[in-house]
Amino acid sequence: MEKPKRILIFELNWLGDILFSFPFIKALRGAFPSAYITCAVVPRYAELLKNNTCVDKIYELSDGNGVLSLLEKLKFIFFLRKERFDTCFLLKPSRNKSFVALCAGIKRRIGFGGKKSFLTEEVKLPLKEMHRVFQILLIAKSIGIDVTDDKYEYCVNIEDSKCVNELLNADTCDNNALIAINPGGNWPAKRWPAKNFVLLAKKILTQFSNVKIVITGAKKDKLLAEDVAREIGSERCCNLAGCTKLNELASVFSKCALMISSDSGPLHLASAVGTVTIGIFGPTSHKITGPMGVGRSIVIREDIDCKIPCYEEHCMKDYICMEKVTVDKVFNTVCDLFGRGAK
Repeated sequence: MEKPKRILIFELNWLGDILFSFPFIKALRGAFPSAYITCAVVPRYAELLKNNTCVDKIYELSDGNGVLSLLEKLKFIFFLRKERFDTCFLLKPSRNKSFVALCAGIKRRIGFGGKKSFLTEEVKLPLKEMHRVFQILLIAKSIGIDVTDDKYEYCVNIEDSKCVNELLNADTCDNNALIAINPGGNWPAKRWPAKNFVLLAKKILTQFSNVKIVITGAKKDKLLAEDVAREIGSERCCNLAGCTKLNELASVFSKCALMISSDSGPLHLASAVGTVTIGIFGPTSHKITGPMGVGRSIVIREDIDCKIPCYEEHCMKDYICMEKVTVDKVFNTVCDLFGRGAK
């Protein structure tokens, strides 16, 4: 194929999914080092791409509907025409985005398509179970790119690191002594019970006198995190939920020796900066959305008499798949990682 000179990537809409696309972007940059690469991404995650050295420009594009969204898309089409992109990639089926690219005169439109797709070069979605990272990389392979790296990595800048040092006490920033717990999640069925995080944190603080706990989460998790912090009731517990931007959160994780969470965006962000992660999985499949960052990842799940993964947002069986993961099982994993040190 003729080497593209100006590339547009329609990014995905969630934190973890965007990180899953990083190996694809890296593969494009490696194959086309002189190309100008722009990513169109929802505003809430635009910051996630700012430190990606493979991306030249970020365009914020909402995923809303209605009149305002239509006006935004018209403005976006004018932008695309002005930028004269010759190639675009769609990382998930989208008739709207493929139609926008067609209207903008982008000749090569490559990616996953559905019914009545306007794509000129369609990559078929795999029939077998496949991690999202490998799925997205199928697009790169479809145009002859030899993919050599399937791990996603996120770079932390000095400014964010300094800001986080101010949020944390100076004596808390010891890589060997900081453990992050992330009790939140996008939907209830994916969450490990908050009471379990409390019990786990207490056991860790009792077992390891040099360890400190930092609670992380989005603004929507702030009340949950406050309840968890209050129940832990320790001076060696710091609550940063709702207090950090994405890049700052990445910096927090980079200072941690371990991060513990259910299947969530922060779990993948921690994995991307190289932190060791313990992922607690229930209704979702770690084979499809498990951590694949540069950090070591450990997945904990239970085999139960239930259809898992089910991807049900609201469980009719009392969230049994998450309830069955015991505090002791997670704590023993922590002890194996740290060594069963004395108090």
